[in-house]
Amino acid sequence: MPPILDAAQQAALVNPAFANYGTAYGFRMTEWLYGDRQSNPFWDQPDKWYSTGRVAFLDRAVTFTSVAAVAGGISGVSTQQVNLGGGKNVIVFARMATVINTTAPVGAPPTYPVLPNEQASYVDVQIQRQSGFIDVETAPIQNNFGFGFKPNIRPVPELWLGNETRQITVTNNSNNNVKVVFTFLLALLDTGR
Repeated sequence: MPPILDAAQQAALVNPAFANYGTAYGFRMTEWLYGDRQSNPFWDQPDKWYSTGRVAFLDRAVTFTSVAAVAGGISGVSTQQVNLGGGKNVIVFARMATVINTTAPVGAPPTYPVLPNEQASYVDVQIQRQSGFIDVETAPIQNNFGFGFKPNIRPVPELWLGNETRQITVTNNSNNNVKVVFTFLLALLDTGR
């Protein structure tokens, strides 16, 4: 764990990317990224943090290329294990989902029998940490992710541990096969490696 710092030292270390969150939380987010021993060789030396990398904002996508339609009264389910930072701590600021109907007549492109946001109401998502803690209980995607025109932005950014994977489970309750794309706006420490 990095050394304990007083309020003045913390204020001096707040990365400009997090300044609008105030000193206490701005420092917490700075410490979350720079104090991560997996991504920063100077994790325990705050005086060297600014020379070891920069905060990078990225959009990371998790794609379910084909989630089957309801068949015989049973919903199609698909699961993926993800680690958005590849082992580094990350901060998730916003998340969005896109649901595309991939069921189409033979030889024709996919069609939308409903608007894209209406299609999403038939698809549920659950996110569970490797430890078993459930971040998102099974609920319609738009309740937890929003869409490109109105993403889900939490009041406080989510701090995700780099060494913990998450399992995302998608359940399709519609009569159409769908492609589901989750996009996460996140920050991580870019050390150039």
